[in-house]
Amino acid sequence: MRKALVIGINDISIVVARLLVSNGYDVSMIASNENEAKLGRGVPAYVYIGNSRNESILRNAGIDESEVVVLSMDDESNLEVARIAKSRGVPTIIALVGNKEKYLDAFIELGVYAIPIVDAVLSKIAHYLKLPFKQLLYSDDKVQAYYVVISSESPYINQEVRDVARRCGVAIPLIIRGEDVIISDEELRIESGDKLFIVGASDFVVKCVEKIY
Repeated sequence: MRKALVIGINDISIVVARLLVSNGYDVSMIASNENEAKLGRGVPAYVYIGNSRNESILRNAGIDESEVVVLSMDDESNLEVARIAKSRGVPTIIALVGNKEKYLDAFIELGVYAIPIVDAVLSKIAHYLKLPFKQLLYSDDKVQAYYVVISSESPYINQEVRDVARRCGVAIPLIIRGEDVIISDEELRIESGDKLFIVGASDFVVKCVEKIY
């Protein structure tokens, strides 16, 4: 049976643990104290109690046999344990990130699947309310980068990405379509629901984003 380790017990990680169990994983969890461990009652998983930064605790909980490690603690603890999991050859490491501005790049550089909690919540809210969704990812004095979800009313649907980028004076290097990440090419056309990464000079990006979604 495949093994998974969930570190940090809270409402989110409990749901994740149950999802893993229902998909055939043998799940262990690590709680930092007795009160946290009580939250895990009802989950068909063995709960260890201790400091997750301690490698002996991690070994006892089965990190060396785990195919998946899910991290749901504070960002600093998540990052430290992610480094340990990476060094021990865990193939899939997923971290929930609270402060993406401070920590997201560090997780990505480490090769960890990082999920900013705020982004996930906003994305769901936008989906349920059927709102167009855009988010500023990076900004300085000259450059901005936006993540934009194309609405069904966008005037750019079915237009080639290269033509839209040229008219806007920006770069659109990739599109997320469903579960696929697509590198933009000359013939790629925009579809409703596409998630575009738009980057360029600040003034041009802002104008493009306002028109494109």
